[in-house]
Amino acid sequence: MKYVLLIVCSVLLLSCRHAPPGPVSAKGTPDRSAASTHALTRQLMEKCGINEQIENVPEKTMAEVRECFKRNVSILGPMSDGVVDEIGTIIARTFNPDTIRAILADHIEARMSPEDMRAVIRWLDSPLGLKLTAIEKSGSTPEAYQQMVDAAPTLRQTPDYKERLEIVQDIDKSVRATELIVDRMINMQVITLTAMGSAFPAMNMPSETTMRENFEKNRPGLTDTIAHEMALSIFFTYRNVSREELKEYLRFMKTDIGKRYHEVIQQGSNAAYTYCGRKFSQAVVQRIKTREEKEREEEQRIKEPSPVYPQTR
Repeated sequence: MKYVLLIVCSVLLLSCRHAPPGPVSAKGTPDRSAASTHALTRQLMEKCGINEQIENVPEKTMAEVRECFKRNVSILGPMSDGVVDEIGTIIARTFNPDTIRAILADHIEARMSPEDMRAVIRWLDSPLGLKLTAIEKSGSTPEAYQQMVDAAPTLRQTPDYKERLEIVQDIDKSVRATELIVDRMINMQVITLTAMGSAFPAMNMPSETTMRENFEKNRPGLTDTIAHEMALSIFFTYRNVSREELKEYLRFMKTDIGKRYHEVIQQGSNAAYTYCGRKFSQAVVQRIKTREEKEREEEQRIKEPSPVYPQTR
């Protein structure tokens, strides 16, 4: 059971990671036409590149899982291809791109007015908006993730590393990326362990409130870790963007519309990932229970004596 729990927690921690912030808004007034609002939402999601990023979620998450197994082989032990494939199947089924897109779209429509969406679309259609969107799309692939992992040790050698790092950290703070991701990670860990405790009472899991309190005690350390990883992700993604362009992007983020836009995207993503994380934990629990039942049946079959027929005697 400990072996399985380590795998589950590793996958959930990895699935909480998200692409660097892309170009969101405050609660809006109802539009005269629901169809018009739906069309604007679809247009916004298409132009900001979030659709492509979401499409890559299952495959990218599996790439992150494999990397996690490599880093933690001393704890988890070697992973067989069968275990990895099984996890991949559950991820593909529960972190479904269509589901994530639908939840995010509902979140955007509920919190952004049509005027907000049009303002963001105008910015996305600007030369810098188009450039950054293309970069963010290419940075959301599993291949890009592996490139980031490989390049991480050399990023400090960038000539203007300190200046760019300050801008990157300012971007993170402006959109509250680290803060919202830490919230998501804590929620998903509580969801997973609560599901495990409900399915396996013998584990004597603490109450959901106690678990959340324990995770909250570790928030400062977790925040430091995620802030470092977020800075690395943003730094790598925008490595070929000039400092002046990054500063211009940051100025947009600090406008009222920019702040609200990014907050809605991040919060909508949190809602989608929390929903998928709950489905994932339920699927894993069911898989564990099914496997244990099969193992008990096999043990019972082995223990039962073979029938002795008169002919044999």
